[in-house]
Amino acid sequence: MFVEVTADILEMNPFTAIGKDGFLITAGSPDNFNIMTASWGSLGVLWGRNIVTLYVKASRHTHKFLEESEGFTCSFLEPELKDTLLWCGQHSGRDNDKVAATGLIPEFIPAQTGAERVTFKQASLVLSCTKASVMQVDASQFVLTELKNRHKDGDFHSVYIGFIDKVLAKQ
Repeated sequence: MFVEVTADILEMNPFTAIGKDGFLITAGSPDNFNIMTASWGSLGVLWGRNIVTLYVKASRHTHKFLEESEGFTCSFLEPELKDTLLWCGQHSGRDNDKVAATGLIPEFIPAQTGAERVTFKQASLVLSCTKASVMQVDASQFVLTELKNRHKDGDFHSVYIGFIDKVLAKQ
């Protein structure tokens, strides 16, 4: 069971929670959604609102769901579920039923738009977000050579900025 909390009481270190521990991005509807593990992203304030910024390559299956959805969730799991995060990051939802394979239990939460978003009962913290902006990264935007060299395949990221509508914590 989740309870809604305000973002200002969060004590998480975003560098650890995102960059080291990772989290699940979920987009789609209760009938058709996809999950991916992420270890890139940011939390902050933009346009006077609390935001999440996601970076997702166009080749990822979740990209299609993010494009078609009005929003998404970021679900942070307890450390003992690290194998679940790893599995979701190593397997595509195109070819695998990630819920069946991992034992994740979907939970549907209401969005401000009236739709439902998907998270998981195992999450300790959930950020429910409305998609506010989408931008495309391309080679001309990189200043550092090392970044240009990392993307020689041309599979660039889309940048999704989402307004955080709700912060849910496990009770």
